[in-house]
Amino acid sequence: MALKKKEEKDTYIWVIGTLATLIIIGFWFLTYFSLRNMPAEERGTFGDMFGSVNAIFSGLALAGIIFTILLQRKELILQRNELRETRKEFKTQNFTLKLQRFENTFFNLLSLHHQIVDAIDLEISREKRTSARTLGQTIASPTQYESITLKGRDVFKKKYEELRQCIEKNIESDFNSIYLELYKEAQTDFGHYFRNLYRIIKLVKETEFHSYPELELNPDNHYDNESYHVENYITRYRYTSMIRAQLSDYELLWIFYNCLSENGEEKFKPLVEEFTLLKNLPWEMLHDPDWRDEYNSKAFDN
Repeated sequence: MALKKKEEKDTYIWVIGTLATLIIIGFWFLTYFSLRNMPAEERGTFGDMFGSVNAIFSGLALAGIIFTILLQRKELILQRNELRETRKEFKTQNFTLKLQRFENTFFNLLSLHHQIVDAIDLEISREKRTSARTLGQTIASPTQYESITLKGRDVFKKKYEELRQCIEKNIESDFNSIYLELYKEAQTDFGHYFRNLYRIIKLVKETEFHSYPELELNPDNHYDNESYHVENYITRYRYTSMIRAQLSDYELLWIFYNCLSENGEEKFKPLVEEFTLLKNLPWEMLHDPDWRDEYNSKAFDN
């Protein structure tokens, strides 16, 4: 449609230009044949009569030039506005594509997190449940045991109960040694779990969701620099909140103690604090609530 209008406009210009040229040539021939037989003095006098007309045409020519300049200026402004809108649209498309690439990876890792949790299992032995004895039964039967398999988040619960008992029984012992000893028993599953969870949060942390040009900010300006970091943090916090919403109470308790050990203190703990990952931690289930002082308060309340 736009191409058709442009072709019509070009045709219109060519027609007007051709007609103007033919009219000028026609007037020239008319003047030539009208004045060629006149004496030179009379032709000069006759030509002087049109001096004012020449001035008018010169003024009209100047006005035409000014009008043309104004039209070109208007077209340039329109082109500039179109380029600005195109640039905004390109920024929006670029942000959308960048976000789609990130979310593909993010949600795949989050899905893998659930698969890892569901795949965790633990075989334990417990007292076998038997049917109620009859009233006349007096002979005591020996205690029988059965083997059952715990799955998923039940494993976190069982292992946390063991961890808490070990800490309470060995309150004077080094916590790091106690934790690592119990962690070793479930390292195959828990190691995979913590590595993947750390990787998801690390991905969010390292992703630049908003660049300086997209936000129209100057990196050399202090306030613009602050705005850049705030905008990115808000988006990162939104995604880490999704991760936090997937964590059960016992997973949060394990994360709490894992980050106090040498396994997570250096790398994982700063991320937990930065993104308030322990916001929903059940305090009453800690062996000692005062241990939360080992964390920056931001880990529990942003």
